Amino acid sequence: MKLLQIGCYIGLLIGGYWLSAPTAHAQTQMAWHLEKDKDQIQVYSRHVAGSRSNELKVECTMNGNQSQLVALLSDIANYKNVIYKTKSSQLIRRVSETELIYHVVTAVPWPVSDRDMSVQLTFEQDPVTKLLQVRGVGVPNLVAVQPGTVRIVDWLAVWLVRPLSKQQMQVTYTCRIDPGGDIPPWLDNMAASMSAYQSFALIRKSITLPRYQGKTFSFLTP
Repeated sequence: MKLLQIGCYIGLLIGGYWLSAPTAHAQTQMAWHLEKDKDQIQVYSRHVAGSRSNELKVECTMNGNQSQLVALLSDIANYKNVIYKTKSSQLIRRVSETELIYHVVTAVPWPVSDRDMSVQLTFEQDPVTKLLQVRGVGVPNLVAVQPGTVRIVDWLAVWLVRPLSKQQMQVTYTCRIDPGGDIPPWLDNMAASMSAYQSFALIRKSITLPRYQGKTFSFLTP
């Protein structure tokens, strides 16, 4: 059974962490396959050698700036409204302006159980290139597994955000995930690409909300 559908359905909803060197090297041997291209959102997938999970990549343009995106991703309490299929989200600790830890539960279509994970989310901008990198690292055992929920086993992802102008940016998002548990055979790759598209369409729309306008962060250079 391929795990792309459920894995990337979940993977787009939470943050992630960058691939380890051996995995990244293996991935250079594989070609991306375009799954969906609509409204300037492209969704790709490819097989990861030695893994039971496939990898997903999303590329899209967004109106707005990096400060608005950081504000949205830092607004953990509002994830249910701006991050696709978030069932609940809770800030555990805000370490600094560039680091926070949170817990999230993702709603998954019946009969699959909902998934959850605790994430350390960090932000870093290269002051020369202005490239913003958003990383998350799964933090185990911070929150007990809730009844009827399955803990995500393996999770790797990254956001790379390049400014195109003062009010437009290019986003490249990559994830690979093992969602744990058994996956029904009717969940297929087409549903994965659709979930990815819907996720980024919602984020791109939500970034324009008034609550994310006019935000500034000391680590971001315009």
